[in-house]
Amino acid sequence: MKVLLITSAFVILSAAFAQKPKVWIYTDMTDDTLPGPNKEGTINDPDDISAMAGYLLMANHFDTLGIIVGSTHRSQHADTPHQGKWANDFFGRAYREDVFHLNNEIGGYPDDIHFVQSSIKESAEKFDPSRPYRSLKNYPTVEMLFRAAETESDLINVLCWGSLTEPAILVRHCIETGMTDLLDGLRFIAHWTNSPWRQGSMEHPENVANCREDAQACAYLKQMALNGRILFYECGAIGQHGIVSGSPKGTEYFDAFRSSRLGTLFVEGKFAHDSVDHSDAATYWALLGNWGVSLNDIMSNGTNFPEIEKANEERFRTWSPRIHDELRRRSSIAAGRQ
Repeated sequence: MKVLLITSAFVILSAAFAQKPKVWIYTDMTDDTLPGPNKEGTINDPDDISAMAGYLLMANHFDTLGIIVGSTHRSQHADTPHQGKWANDFFGRAYREDVFHLNNEIGGYPDDIHFVQSSIKESAEKFDPSRPYRSLKNYPTVEMLFRAAETESDLINVLCWGSLTEPAILVRHCIETGMTDLLDGLRFIAHWTNSPWRQGSMEHPENVANCREDAQACAYLKQMALNGRILFYECGAIGQHGIVSGSPKGTEYFDAFRSSRLGTLFVEGKFAHDSVDHSDAATYWALLGNWGVSLNDIMSNGTNFPEIEKANEERFRTWSPRIHDELRRRSSIAAGRQ
């Protein structure tokens, strides 16, 4: 009995002092009630809403340093409402309502999580490799990450859920100002900015939506990764064709999420083809590393070989039911159910 108590205490202490990965997120996510020209009738694809709700359900595993929303090039956003305020109301209220039960049952969740509107949301500016970026005066949400990199001693994982404009500006700024040591403290994890066989091709793997969105930024970061200047993990399409395609199907399964506020946002963000589309979530499930695919299974130089992408897609497809069951379990706990 004494041995069991000592072992249990050791496990609890080890979990308490385990280092959570530090996370910074750039997402093109915006309010999905704003009408737009895409096939969902919105300005931006609402899949990131589901991915963010899932992230918040798993937030006790991460040290969230910043979440930048509206990092997008849609010209319609020049005069849309402030998207940081929208996200803080839309997600913040749901999170604060659910976090009490999540902390009581699971623990480790921050009391609140804050969202900031991207500095390129209104300008729709793209990366220009011919211009200097020695000053970040016009890019406060890039400067925020720069300051975090200056002060944080641990590696910051930059999850990229849309175009790569702001990460490219940051990398270029560090190189131009001689602050390349800060790049050693950053690790970029991108969703679907390259895929040789899903939307892209063997000849043009870069011909995918998130790379086309700002092709110059995408090409620049991939080149910096190949040159060894940055760590860049390309997930490819493994979120869409692994986690999403391999998920349980049907409204009966997903209606169980509606018991909590965050679970409801997860389901209603983008429900398509009889399941939830939260493909950008591949970035944080791979970062966690024990749900089928880890960063050890992905090249760190921005390349994405088809055999690796296929293997990782199959791993996530196999693990997808367990991933969704874990999210559903947490949604139930968030609602105050054991």
